[in-house]
Amino acid sequence: MLRMDIAGDGNGAGAANVAALTIQDTDTSLRTLARNELLFEAGDIKTKVYRVESGALCIYRIHPDLRIEIIEHVLAGELVGMGFLDRHTANARATVDATIRCFERDALEGLIEDDPHNKARYHDAVEREFAFRRESLASAARERPMVRLAAFLVAVSHRIRDEGGDPSFIDDSVDCGVIADFLGLSVDLLALALMQLEMRGLIETAPLHGLRLKDVPALESIAEERENVPVKWAAATDEEWRATLQ
Repeated sequence: MLRMDIAGDGNGAGAANVAALTIQDTDTSLRTLARNELLFEAGDIKTKVYRVESGALCIYRIHPDLRIEIIEHVLAGELVGMGFLDRHTANARATVDATIRCFERDALEGLIEDDPHNKARYHDAVEREFAFRRESLASAARERPMVRLAAFLVAVSHRIRDEGGDPSFIDDSVDCGVIADFLGLSVDLLALALMQLEMRGLIETAPLHGLRLKDVPALESIAEERENVPVKWAAATDEEWRATLQ
């Protein structure tokens, strides 16, 4: 928050207030979002908890049939990005110009301890994620997203190896929505598949690289079950692969 109290009292208070102004005006925990700008997307790893300082956010999900479900609108003073899962299950987009304060995830308990409103919002977020997980597991029984994702990661790893790169790392510049569309999955199911592979110890996030494949042979074993991979993926040309990975 920008402080304008810079009047001195003859004892150096003015200089102190100027220093406070400089520090607070460059607060790196604050993010500004333009109207329609995304704060996070479904499938993104949760790295922060967010509080709306001004403006508003719309939290929504896009279903496989492209139906948009509005979950809630988040207003000034409200927290978002909560829950027990490691990845976001919904999208957060600014409905107007907004200012967002970012907190480390382990600060959440202190943030809601004496805040009944946001504590209730936290419990609601947990309930939504339980419901999401139940729905995702039911869909996974039909769609088998982990198998599709494993086969995709193995194919990308082999291509990187053939081009002289390190096959155990995959760049994180590829958009989740692009991969989900390429695999014939919803972003929600892609997020579930990532969590399943992480829980098995087969992949992990690598901050300087994107995604690390910890056990390519195990991924290959899972990928051997890929008989229901979408036809457009199985028959993808080199040009289509490259377009997806760019």
